[in-house]
Amino acid sequence: MKSKITKLYILGAMLLLTFATLVSCEDANDWKTDSAYDRLFMPSGLSISATATEAELSWKSTPGTQYYIIELSTDSLYGLKSGYTANSQILGEDGSIKSSPYQITDLNNSTKYFIRIKGCADNVASSNWAYLSNVFFETKSENILNPITDADTGEDYITLTWQAGLAVTQVTVQESIGTTESGAPLYAEAVVIDLTAEDIANGTITITGLKESTAYLFSIYNNTTLRGSRLTTTAIAAPEPEYTVTLGPGETLTQGLINSLIDKTNLVIVFTAGETYDIAGAESSDGTLSTLNIPADMSLTLYAEAGGDKPVLNIMKDIVFSGTHQFFRAYNLLFNNSNSGYVINQESAMYVSEILFSDCEFNGFTNSIIRFKGTPAKTVGNIKFDMCSFNNICTGSYALVHLNSKDYTATNIELNNCTLNGVGNDVLRLTNASVTTVSFNYCTLYNAIGSGRYLVDAGSSNSGPTITITNTLFGKSSGAKGYRGYAPTVNNSYVLTDGVFASNAIKGLISFNADSEEVFADPTDGDFTIIDSSFPSNVGATRWYPQ
Repeated sequence: MKSKITKLYILGAMLLLTFATLVSCEDANDWKTDSAYDRLFMPSGLSISATATEAELSWKSTPGTQYYIIELSTDSLYGLKSGYTANSQILGEDGSIKSSPYQITDLNNSTKYFIRIKGCADNVASSNWAYLSNVFFETKSENILNPITDADTGEDYITLTWQAGLAVTQVTVQESIGTTESGAPLYAEAVVIDLTAEDIANGTITITGLKESTAYLFSIYNNTTLRGSRLTTTAIAAPEPEYTVTLGPGETLTQGLINSLIDKTNLVIVFTAGETYDIAGAESSDGTLSTLNIPADMSLTLYAEAGGDKPVLNIMKDIVFSGTHQFFRAYNLLFNNSNSGYVINQESAMYVSEILFSDCEFNGFTNSIIRFKGTPAKTVGNIKFDMCSFNNICTGSYALVHLNSKDYTATNIELNNCTLNGVGNDVLRLTNASVTTVSFNYCTLYNAIGSGRYLVDAGSSNSGPTITITNTLFGKSSGAKGYRGYAPTVNNSYVLTDGVFASNAIKGLISFNADSEEVFADPTDGDFTIIDSSFPSNVGATRWYPQ
């Protein structure tokens, strides 16, 4: 009996196996049609790669499909069973899309798009719609406006350029009028300028009627779509002097020229844009150069004409002052170390109400930009650096501004909208000096304090000026110290993960969880454009703001 039951079980199992084998020969997923729904299988494996104005859609093709239809919209398409949305763009209804991938063009930048695709064939129902795994994609931002150079900049105009023939319709101009309490930029109401056919064909327009030495935000649009922005500042108006001397290409600013104008109390020296000049005092019989001495009561302005690259001033020997002066000012110049090591290296007694460098660049000075030395009393009212760049300086024993004696007095020292890229010593050494206030505003620093040196060194923890740091960004540093003196007041300023202070860290800096290589475009080559979209706006030197 038991044997008969066992045989019945075996026979039943064999019948089931035979039935399963027959069923397996009729595979429902034969990649022809879905027998349950009598339609094509939908495409699978969708992926998309997008730029600012184009996107490439890829998918796995399905057998039996003759062509594909793509629906694209800025409105959601998910869940729609049939038909198209009112604002959709339909691609491939003419049967032209035969295979993957497919290139979609003429998209708007910085825009979210919804997309889906279905397979089609004659005499067979089309497939269901297939979607991206996250349903939509976003095009990247773009900036078709070229960087604005010195040659594009005047006292009352700015020239904008872009690739000729691009789809654009107007530009807007907004004057910078300050910041909010949180540090966000404020701009005046936009002035809209329609582009002519000639402007578009040439890829350029000059905006006139602007204020001198004023920051403006320029934006370019294709109808309502933003295609780029640039923030820049118009040139400083030429000063109104008692006397002006224009140096031609190849000429040298010498002591002899200065002495020939000794009766002028307000002198402007104008340098031709894009040219190179030597700055030196008298040459002795043995070929040794002396300092360039500014005579007492002479206020001197060094000024570059607008509309070209910064003139290069090769500093062959230091600049010094005799007696009393209302001001010394320099605008839109590139100071290049050439044998001196200093720009100003003052030993004799003097008084200058203001020393100002605006929109200047300093390269390779091994010692200081401004140094006082010796025992005679020296006093300056305001030392100001506005929109300046410092590159690989102070590799010797001296600070960028070096006032290290009780005999030296300065009312105020400030760096505004400056870039400090490689300062091998202290930035400000004010040991024992009488300095009232110091401020850093909208500055970007990278390797900008030497190992074991200070941003501000006043000599002891209970002395020195009142220090304020506002909207400033500290990048990479190596063994740097923060300050020695009274603790700074810090407002909306950030430090990156590689901006490590060995000691005397500046309290109140906001830590940002990324290093310089992640935040800046190319810091090792001096490009500090902010590329991390999550980094807060309106921090650091404005020339590096993302556009």
